[in-house]
Amino acid sequence: MTPLLSMAPIDLSALTDAILATTEHPWLQGWFTAVATFFFENVVCWTIVPPLLSEGILGWMTALQSTFWGVFIGDILMYLPVRFAMRYVAKIRWVRKHQDQIETCGHFFDRHLGKTLFIIRFTPGIRTPALLAAGMLRVHFGQYTLFSALSCLFQSAIITFFMPKCYAPLIAWLKGLWQHHPLLVLAIIGTFFAAFILAQYFIARAVMNRLSSRNTQQ
Repeated sequence: MTPLLSMAPIDLSALTDAILATTEHPWLQGWFTAVATFFFENVVCWTIVPPLLSEGILGWMTALQSTFWGVFIGDILMYLPVRFAMRYVAKIRWVRKHQDQIETCGHFFDRHLGKTLFIIRFTPGIRTPALLAAGMLRVHFGQYTLFSALSCLFQSAIITFFMPKCYAPLIAWLKGLWQHHPLLVLAIIGTFFAAFILAQYFIARAVMNRLSSRNTQQ
């Protein structure tokens, strides 16, 4: 494991070592990273890829393509099975009973699909439910694919070109601070995660309230 990953909150040794083992084969390394995002999207994209980029272990083109294709294909695989399954789910009594609410959510996706996909891209707490809802409500596949690709490309660009520049000095600063003020480092990390969780909660609540509210004008 690289030095910058030693402060990760979970054990990433096996996943990181597998990526390091394919360094001499960029295409294999890229596809392995992409497949890993299917199961550990946030961990791979935000915890593993940036430090590997900052240390020159992962090339920027490999990182850009692997994070994009991995997340984008994952979005499609999450959407299509639910969309096709709705042919059978629609026969369930509960679904028929709440048909009006489901249709209202469908209208919301039709009007705000682009904004929704960009919001949930950086809000893990509602990403999976929203993507599943998009498939269940059978939103327009072409628009879903377009906005999913754009949001994935935007995220990959941030991971590839922005995060490595701030990741290394931030971790180095925290490590230096840890030697003299470990409690302060814990407080900083705790405050960050608390703020992130609160922001995620309020964003998720606002989005889900909007999704569940009935549009009286329809």
